[in-house]
Amino acid sequence: MKMKQLKLTAALLAVTAGLTFTLAAGPTLKVGDPAPRLQTGKWVQGDPVKNFEKGKAYIVEFWATWCPPCRATIPHLNEVYKKFKDKGLIVIGQNVSERDDSLVAPFVKKMGDKMTYRVALDDKTSDGNGKMSQTWMEAAGQDGIPTAFLVDTKGVIAWIGHPMELKEQVIESVLSGKSPASKGAKPN
Repeated sequence: MKMKQLKLTAALLAVTAGLTFTLAAGPTLKVGDPAPRLQTGKWVQGDPVKNFEKGKAYIVEFWATWCPPCRATIPHLNEVYKKFKDKGLIVIGQNVSERDDSLVAPFVKKMGDKMTYRVALDDKTSDGNGKMSQTWMEAAGQDGIPTAFLVDTKGVIAWIGHPMELKEQVIESVLSGKSPASKGAKPN
């Protein structure tokens, strides 16, 4: 009986230590870090973006067609895109967690002039969750959509959060080469 209790106690301690280590590790992608490379699947709309270009800023916004808050954010994100595209802002609507990827293109087409920025599917060839979901969302400890990442003109994460909370002043600052990431901005 005593041996059984010792084994159970040892097992519980091992599990607890593992959970503590996992929780302590926290997000590995945060404001001030270099942006992960883009590993998108098929581009549904707009010219593909293979790499972040110096001198351009990017909003990479994670969304899905089945997500009501994501759908509500699209017109706002489109307005931001239209306002800043001539100043060097590129917006990528990165579809993730989609139940059926074949629904995305018709959805984007139906949105018409309310969704004119670039849209990409996630690359699920080697991971069912998708490479972008893994290297961006999971790495940043983000588990809800919509979530946006603002990448500055040097390829550094300048802001992470809900797209409706991204202030135009932050975008203007990033476009002018003054990234909040260099000033210790909080992640969201």
